[in-house]
Amino acid sequence: MAAGYQKSYSLRAPLRVDLQSRASKQDPYSFFAGLREKGPVVPLKLPFVGKVWATTTYEATAAMLKDNALFVQEGRHAGKSGVAGLSWWMPHAIKVLSNNMLLKDEPDHRRLRKLVDQAFQRRLVRDMRAEIEGLADRILDDIDGRDEIDLVGSYARRFPLEVICWLLGLPEENRGKFEEWAGHMTSALRGFAAIRVVFTMPGVVNYVREQIEECRRNPREGLISELVRAEQDGDKLSEDELLSMVFLLLFAGFETTTHLIADSVIALEQNPAQKAFLFADPATRMERAVEELGRYMTPVQSTKPRYVARDCEFFGQKLQRGENIVGLLAAANSDPAAFDGPDTLKLDRLPNPHLVFGTGIHFCLGMQLARVEAQSALARLYGRYPDLELAAPDDLPWIERFGLRGVFALPVRLNASSRRKAA
Repeated sequence: MAAGYQKSYSLRAPLRVDLQSRASKQDPYSFFAGLREKGPVVPLKLPFVGKVWATTTYEATAAMLKDNALFVQEGRHAGKSGVAGLSWWMPHAIKVLSNNMLLKDEPDHRRLRKLVDQAFQRRLVRDMRAEIEGLADRILDDIDGRDEIDLVGSYARRFPLEVICWLLGLPEENRGKFEEWAGHMTSALRGFAAIRVVFTMPGVVNYVREQIEECRRNPREGLISELVRAEQDGDKLSEDELLSMVFLLLFAGFETTTHLIADSVIALEQNPAQKAFLFADPATRMERAVEELGRYMTPVQSTKPRYVARDCEFFGQKLQRGENIVGLLAAANSDPAAFDGPDTLKLDRLPNPHLVFGTGIHFCLGMQLARVEAQSALARLYGRYPDLELAAPDDLPWIERFGLRGVFALPVRLNASSRRKAA
């Protein structure tokens, strides 16, 4: 049992809470405070997954993330088959794409990560800032002249998608396809629209296979060609590993960065004094501000389910081999035991040991890229539209989905002060 917790909890039946509700998205601080009162590890019931254990405190969440021997990704290491949270009826294409390093234990995780890290190291993210800012400016050029836009569809989704397509080296003429596919994947969060993704997925997979093969025949600039060439101790990515890795880089990263950007705009508009503080000196304050915006909003609220590898007592709760467990990142990032005034946005917060990008061996591969993207997106957006404001601040369309805090759309007025003067 972890130090600091001597009490054993008798909770076994899942708590009756709705982690997908709009109320939990509007006020996650009160919501997760209520869960923490039940204990550092509590039983919940998740859609499609069923009963899971969930960590609710910073200490328990960080401990779970770092203990990759006790909490594993692959069922075979816990007396199960398959991957935690992935149903047996999932289409074959999705199962192939799940064969990525995020869902692997050691030593496979280390082997795959080294190969991908090698490709990333050839393109140091900080050295790409000028190109990334240029992509933001190009998208904002398309927005110029409009009074009101949906910031998600027009900017927050399109920008990271453009960045990752450029980074992978995908042909520019094909990028419209990915905007369409990305729209389908986002709409899949709405009930029966998920069926459309099942039928769309083979087309996406086939296209990525074609791009990999083209890079084998005719190497070009970009991470796909670098992954094809990458070697570590004589080892290479298999065809399925390469496919799942490219897909992971293309889609897994862009959605979370989309919500980091949109959520940051929401937080700034809801906290005008902090917004004024940031843009009084954005060059020196932006980096720390994005760390706090990420902590305060925590777009990715939970880890994916893992398996308990053996019977144990963890933070006072008895866990059994083969059970599922998730780390509630949003609960950890709003824990007053780790953060002073966690429900208050403090853009100069220091230290700020948040878990936005996780910790342990599975920390976010695209962490540095997401940081630079969010910093660039906010700096270029507000540099051009300093008077931007939410068009419907009291009616935010939160996505009702477990593990994510984001909006389907975000209507904003770009030149709000000019409009008021004209009126």
